[in-house]
Amino acid sequence: MCNPIEGCFSVLKARIKAYLTLCRDEMLGFPNGEKTEGRMRLLERAGEPCMPCMDRRLVNKMARHCALSVAAAICSEPMDYGT
Repeated sequence: MCNPIEGCFSVLKARIKAYLTLCRDEMLGFPNGEKTEGRMRLLERAGEPCMPCMDRRLVNKMARHCALSVAAAICSEPMDYGT
């Protein structure tokens, strides 16, 4: 991964998914005809408590990770996945 924003959004997406697992009953309980709108409201509501994970520390961490990955690729070093 050579784009720090991809890692940041991956972290945000994981936080939102974790939040939505706590609201599973609510997500499945919307009546027919209101499911899309209800799920959209739920996603919007999930953004507020999850957004603070996108801070300067995370961006710097992802930028460093990308820089190290690019440097390793330039040196033809084997890539480590899952770290």
